[in-house]
Amino acid sequence: MEIEFYLKIAISSTIIQQIFYWPLHNIELNFLTQVLLYWLVGSVSFYSIGLFIEKVIKKNDTLREKLTARVKKVKKQPFPSFTAKGIIIGEIRSLIAALIILYLAPDVNRGNSLLLNLGWFLMRIIAADFCFYVTHWLFHRKFLRKIHLKHHEFADSSSFVAGHKSLTEYIIVTITDLLPIFIFGYDITQLCAWTIIGNAYNLEGHSSLSIFFVPSDFHDLHHTCFKGNYGIQGFWDRVFNTLNPPTKKSGIMFPVASLENITMKSSSNLD
Repeated sequence: MEIEFYLKIAISSTIIQQIFYWPLHNIELNFLTQVLLYWLVGSVSFYSIGLFIEKVIKKNDTLREKLTARVKKVKKQPFPSFTAKGIIIGEIRSLIAALIILYLAPDVNRGNSLLLNLGWFLMRIIAADFCFYVTHWLFHRKFLRKIHLKHHEFADSSSFVAGHKSLTEYIIVTITDLLPIFIFGYDITQLCAWTIIGNAYNLEGHSSLSIFFVPSDFHDLHHTCFKGNYGIQGFWDRVFNTLNPPTKKSGIMFPVASLENITMKSSSNLD
């Protein structure tokens, strides 16, 4: 399940990178333009994907019922409403984070090799998952737990809970996100693609739905139980024995799960 998740991220990011490469490969972008592009892509994709999940998919009773990944029921909670002040402060944070990340990370022009891009994104998601796992595990230790409590105000979950963090947590997570980029370097087309896909799986992971990237109630269980499942998906939790076993959601968007169902049915018929 985790390997399939990694491959989905890498393949999807590679496809999106091609879309950015086509109009940008003949344009020389200066530092400030890259910062503004990175920030704009991140902000637009975050709100548009989140609103699509909450206002389109969840408002459709058939889709919501079919795609719900949550198994352990929790009491419904009212979520914070958007305010002009909150959006402005959030965008200022995002812009500063984009400025710092691109200033510190090495800019590497890798051309447009599909295989090279696929490899970069695959290494990026595995490394990002590890960095997130370590940071998230530390957030659940006594000496850092208070920093993380704002994010855990909700046992029930909504897409935009993904961005519901204290300022201190936001800074630490931004630094953590910088590490894989610093290790592998970045091409602006890769970074824009990664931002869109990263927002997609992060928002989906907090939505309690299984739409494309998220095959289970992995992160729902983390919010419900407040322990275990510290990674983006379960790979590093399996390695470090902190996995709270999720309930896998099968469906056409998850070939491995569907293949398992077909195999099990075939075995039953043979018996």
